[in-house]
Amino acid sequence: MFLSANRYPLRRNMRWEAKNIMSWLPGWNSIEGSARWGDILFWAGFAFLVLLAGCVVMSKVYGWRKDALIVMRGQLIAIAQELETQQAPPAQPEPQRRDAEAAVARASEGRQPDRVARVQERPSRGLTEAQKKSVIGALAPFRGQKFSVACIADDPEGKSFAGDIVTLLRAAGWDFPESVIAEATYSKEPIGLSVVVNTGQTVTPSVLRPTSMLVKAFADVGLMPRDATFADPNVPRDRIEILVGRNRSPP
Repeated sequence: MFLSANRYPLRRNMRWEAKNIMSWLPGWNSIEGSARWGDILFWAGFAFLVLLAGCVVMSKVYGWRKDALIVMRGQLIAIAQELETQQAPPAQPEPQRRDAEAAVARASEGRQPDRVARVQERPSRGLTEAQKKSVIGALAPFRGQKFSVACIADDPEGKSFAGDIVTLLRAAGWDFPESVIAEATYSKEPIGLSVVVNTGQTVTPSVLRPTSMLVKAFADVGLMPRDATFADPNVPRDRIEILVGRNRSPP
């Protein structure tokens, strides 16, 4: 009986402490407040469940996108390797190669000053009719591809050549939306011809294929090296920009 009698005050104290603690909760002592906070907590929990389900779904979607990008990267690498294989000249036997190198060396002897003069003062750039037909034939399958052309300000030869590039690509069916050649100044002036695409589009097949073919077509006729391709976030995503630099190195 003694133990049983002491148990009741302890229970009353515990109930009083629990009631005192819960009274700190908002709306605890009113019917309206309890109902309101009950609804708020219910819908908050429901919203978190929806958010959790959305996060799980988006996690799966991004996982699928990662797998697709990995496959796309493999395909683009295969395309680049195929183009490189097609562009590589046939290997010559070692004796023939040595003979050819020796003949070139003999032919260049005594004409080195002439060659340096030609590098410093090259004539205006241009293409023969056969070269134009070659470029048009290579680019015609990508009819409708948008492009832009830029050159260095106060460079008459560069602007004239840029106009020739516009005429050539239009003949291949490419679209020139601006209808004007952009002129700009550069802290370090570009030399020769280069191709620029948007940074985010460097792995997009719809841009990679026409860009690769444009570089190949220009390189085949001697207008530019095959590695003069750059990425710039300022280029519109649906365009390929052709930058016409100086025709010769500055003194």
